Parts: sequence; structure tokens; C-alpha cells
Amino acid sequence: MVKKAKNDKNKTVKKVKKNTKEDKLKAKIDKLNLDLENSKSELENIKDKNIRLLAEFDNYKRRSIDERKKITKYAAESFIKDLLPVVDDFARTIESIEEKSPLKDGILMVKSKLDKAFNENGITVLDSVGETFDPDLHEALMNQESDDHDEGTIISEFEKGYKYHDRIIRHAKVVVCKTT
Repeated sequence: MVKKAKNDKNKTVKKVKKNTKEDKLKAKIDKLNLDLENSKSELENIKDKNIRLLAEFDNYKRRSIDERKKITKYAAESFIKDLLPVVDDFARTIESIEEKSPLKDGILMVKSKLDKAFNENGITVLDSVGETFDPDLHEALMNQESDDHDEGTIISEFEKGYKYHDRIIRHAKVVVCKTT
């Protein structure tokens, strides 16, 4: 019986040792599983950051390209604005010369070349007389009473308006009809 008690004690000690080893292995497996989950989570975060960074970069490239196109498209805007008073002077000169003369013909020829160059480069004249007043296109300098026109119709222009591609570079300065 003493042997049996000794064997039972050994079995219990072995079981305790075995359970301790199993517990240690289970704890190690749990730790490794936790580390694996943390690594997976970290990998997902890195992937998400990467995707966002790529999207931001694509947006930056697109904005840069659009900005360069705009700069190229409107590069001559300030030069055109400087030319507009010259064009106005041509128009006033032509109006002031009453009779048919070689001088008037020469000025008309130069003006037509200038108009052609404007058209070829996306510059258009806003024809305002007879149109309805639009604050996006016109600047009303005064109102004039008239029974011949509808309310809000442009009667005359002091200065022509110009559009460069899709931008207004100078609003037409106009007289608007006010009914009595």
C-alpha cells in the first residue's frame, strides 16, 4: 500500500507538472494568437493609410494638372486687359472720322486684323445693345427713361465688354432702360 500511495502521489505530481506545461503552452499559444491579431490589425491600418496616401497623391496630381491647364489657358489675360483700351481707341477713332478716306480704311483694316486675332485666341466681344441687363455681364452706369424699349433692356454702351474663353475680363458699361 505504501507503494500504491507513492504511485498515486507521483501521478498527482506528474499531472500537476503536465498541467503546468499545458498551461504554459496554452498561455504561449494565446499570446502568439494575440500577437497575430495585433499584427493583422496593424497591417490593416498600414494598408488603409497606404490607400489614403495613394488617393491623396492622385488628387494632388489631378489638381496640379488642372491648375497648369488653367494657367496656360488664361496666361494672356493681363496682356489682353492691357490691349482693350487700344481697341477702344480704334473704335473711337473710326467713329470720329466721318467720310470715307484712306486713313479710315487703313484703321479699319488694322482693327479687323486685331478682331480676327482676338477671335482666334478665344476673346469675344459682348454685344449688349438690345439685350436684357445681366449683372454678370454688364455694369449699369445709368438708367434712362424710354417708352421705345422694355424695362431692363440695354439702350446703349459706353464701353464694350469682353470675354476670354469662359471668363469675363471686362464688363460692358451700359445704359439701361427704365420705363416711365
